[in-house]
Amino acid sequence: MSSLPTLRDKKRYIAFEITSEQTITRQEIGEETMNSICSLFGDTGASEINFGLMSYDGRYGIIRCARDRTTETRAALACMNKIHGSRVSIQVLGISGTIKGAIEKFIQQPLNKEP
Repeated sequence: MSSLPTLRDKKRYIAFEITSEQTITRQEIGEETMNSICSLFGDTGASEINFGLMSYDGRYGIIRCARDRTTETRAALACMNKIHGSRVSIQVLGISGTIKGAIEKFIQQPLNKEP
């Protein structure tokens, strides 16, 4: 039996684009993001953020976080400048209430704009 809708945690999905010198794997981006969140906000803060890497294709990705913790999650992404010795730049494309919305609004549009 599923929980009542009012008891579920509200989530937000942050679409991002990563630019790096080398290819970054899904595992590396997930670990480094969690390390950044823990170093900034501690274990308690990290549990409140409820971070999850929902999808990542080597360039674009979607991160899940608690609805009221989007600012903290964005700060953790902004603090990341190296992953396994490779310099990286992470740009937040936008925030959505659903994974589908994040993909349609922020990820498919940049792909369609390229020639």
